[in-house]
Amino acid sequence: MPFNKQKYSSSYLLKVSVIITLSVSVLGYIDFLTGEASMDTLYIACVGAVTWYTSRTIGVLCILEIILAKTLADYYDHIKIGTHLYGWNALDYILVYFIVCLLVGNLKKVLS
Repeated sequence: MPFNKQKYSSSYLLKVSVIITLSVSVLGYIDFLTGEASMDTLYIACVGAVTWYTSRTIGVLCILEIILAKTLADYYDHIKIGTHLYGWNALDYILVYFIVCLLVGNLKKVLS
């Protein structure tokens, strides 16, 4: 059975975008409140769920929102990692979440 690419309506994409933005905002705020405690498991679950129920493209958009939320939470929490390491941490997050997005997308493709 070949994998058919799904077409989504613009209203569906708008609803998904709003839900993703709200959930990532809540996760970013919780990340800010917890300080240096790692919230990566929740972020990975968010990327996995978004990719599974929509597509890899929307999963990548979710990753961009997560990177923004994590970087802002680290910056405003004044975590002592040095000003030059925010970019390095963002790159590290992008790679990990992108790999998760691709793996979940491929798993969904194989199982369908």
